[in-house]
Amino acid sequence: MLSRKDRHGRRGVITLGAAVVGDISAVRTWHDFAAYLQRIRRRSAMSLQEVESAGKRLASSDRRYRLLPVSTVSDALNGKTQIKRDLLVSLLEVLQVPRAERHQILDTWQLLTATVGQGPPGAGRVDEASPRDLGVHAAIQISDGATRLPGENGQLPSYVERDFDAQLHQQIVTGTQDGCFVLLMGGSSCGKTRSLYEAVSGLVPDWWLVQPSSTREIRDLLTMPTASTVLWLDDFHRFLGADPPLRHADIIALRKAKMIVVGTVWHKHYHSRKRLGYGDDDDIYAEDRKLIELAEVITVPEALSPGERRRATKLAKGDTRIRTALAVTDVGFTQVLAAGPDLVRRWEQAPNPYCRAILTAAADARRLGVQGALSVDVLTTAMTGYLSRTQRVPGARLWLERGLQAATTPLYGEVSALFPVAPETGKPAGNGESDEVVADYSVADYLTQHIGRLRRNECPPHSLWEAVATETHDLDDLRRLASAALARMRYAYAERALRRLHEAGDDSAGVELITLLRRQGRMDEAIVVAEALLAANPADQRRRILRVGLVQLWARAEQLREQAATDPLAADRLAELLDDGGKADELRARAEDGNAAATEDLVELLAERGGVAGLRELAAEGNRLASIRLAELLAIPDQVDIPEPAHSVGSSTAVRQPAQPAASAPGVGGDHVEQLRASADGGDEKAANELTGLLFDAGDRAGLLAEVNAGTHRAAERYLALLTADLAIDRRDVRAVQAFGLSADGRPAAPRTTP
Repeated sequence: MLSRKDRHGRRGVITLGAAVVGDISAVRTWHDFAAYLQRIRRRSAMSLQEVESAGKRLASSDRRYRLLPVSTVSDALNGKTQIKRDLLVSLLEVLQVPRAERHQILDTWQLLTATVGQGPPGAGRVDEASPRDLGVHAAIQISDGATRLPGENGQLPSYVERDFDAQLHQQIVTGTQDGCFVLLMGGSSCGKTRSLYEAVSGLVPDWWLVQPSSTREIRDLLTMPTASTVLWLDDFHRFLGADPPLRHADIIALRKAKMIVVGTVWHKHYHSRKRLGYGDDDDIYAEDRKLIELAEVITVPEALSPGERRRATKLAKGDTRIRTALAVTDVGFTQVLAAGPDLVRRWEQAPNPYCRAILTAAADARRLGVQGALSVDVLTTAMTGYLSRTQRVPGARLWLERGLQAATTPLYGEVSALFPVAPETGKPAGNGESDEVVADYSVADYLTQHIGRLRRNECPPHSLWEAVATETHDLDDLRRLASAALARMRYAYAERALRRLHEAGDDSAGVELITLLRRQGRMDEAIVVAEALLAANPADQRRRILRVGLVQLWARAEQLREQAATDPLAADRLAELLDDGGKADELRARAEDGNAAATEDLVELLAERGGVAGLRELAAEGNRLASIRLAELLAIPDQVDIPEPAHSVGSSTAVRQPAQPAASAPGVGGDHVEQLRASADGGDEKAANELTGLLFDAGDRAGLLAEVNAGTHRAAERYLALLTADLAIDRRDVRAVQAFGLSADGRPAAPRTTP
């Protein structure tokens, strides 16, 4: 008999059953299995120290095998822990177990895993998951010229305890009794996932582990909740705005089932969901905000604290990688361990233009919301816009070959700027006769953030938009892509993504598509989409009202179109009607009936949109608020003749045009603006509003266009307002941009003949 402690520290007795006699078919429990392995070790006549030494030699020569420390092997053979598969495979190799018996042992291990304690479908144990499986970045490996210390071949660096570990561990411990929801928030390669892995594997190694790829899998888990389960949500932003959405009610149900829900999130995704809406109809993140407010959020700094650095210094004596990372002062410790600086150099000093092109395309795709890996077809098509005409001469096959070869070359160990990812459905190579699977590719997070910062004001070329809008199949990626295109006024690509979502049954995308088509005057197409939505659910009264409203709007648009032949103002009114779906038109009608509140709302709406002509018309009629807003909009209060009210002596005076067009005003800069840009990029919409407001007030059209290219919140509407307020620009050009947006290179995407 063997004495052991259970997970609660209580001593008990393990009775060795029939497995002691050496019959693998008699193994029924994990303790039987441990006893069988102990007998094999004794049969080999190897001591535990000899097993450890042999394991070191094996791991150094073949990365498929892992080290076999005495303490780890002893615990497994004495039944103190359930042996993991990779440890078992390595142990059987070292003990030179015959191949036939080895297969029997592995089959028995698989059977025990599946039958002894049933967990959620497809779940494994926490201690069976490798750090890489859970998203921990591959670490640098010191070059062959340096002296490697034992255990550095293919293994993670020693873990440096972080200051927030105590708080994290307390949350996990509490979760073992009451359930919990914990998010680690920080930038790329700052150690979020590694800290989470160390906490979970150290505190609940024998719990079930579920890594869902979609919210649908989480919903399935809720139908049959299982205790002692960890739900691992690395890159938590993937579940925000997904379809079906992850709701705060789902997390509450998971906690009630006493599950531990953990995840990581970048600052920008967290803060963009935390903002409050500007009105009932504008609070698009209400559900996401309720969801993340349930989480215990722990911030992970990008740099080590003095205490963490002292602990790292002690560990550096036994780990050359930590010693190397500590020696770098211009980049964070964790970023160096993830080869961050070398990833950046691979892009900035790329060995050929094809490497730089493929990395930039992959990073830009992530910037547009495409989180999934990219196929070789997408990358090949996308690269076109990143290469000069001369560089494109060799042909696409050579671009891809040379670009992939350089971009996927390991920098240190397994770390590379671009790395292959197995597709969800295997794509056989060649004619289908080969078992080889064509990989998709993903770009390193650290490099994505670096390229994103440098290219924030650059809109990706047409080739990338075309590739991802056509070939992206993940619906959540398509939704993010559509939002990115709308924010950047690239309406042609937004339409492509919205149509595909609508055809896939996404009703909200159908409504957005209707709005886009309406703004372009394509009312017949908009009505077709509305009819399809109604046919899918005839009982939905909102869909019926939507269709009826579109028909009425079409009739009003035709009326204004006829008036535009003799009344120049009617063309502006028509563009306004199509743009806002009749909101201003309705306010104007109520204002003409004497509704003072409607008049005030109309003035404020026109001022927000840069509607100089409309404000001038109201000011000439004697509206004092319109005169004030007009003066503010033109930003030259000392040079504006504000018309006297109609009942005053004398006729009203026309407002003089500004001596200098607003667009020629000097650009906005300074530290404060840079801080606002950084905050806006991090998802702070209050900062985005202040930033775009400053640019608008300064008449900085180039600055606002740069923010449009960056996808900054409200930049598009402020850019349009500035164009509208500049009377030096042809009205037809303004209406074209308003309806059709911009091409990939920033030029108007529609001809001047737009009605």
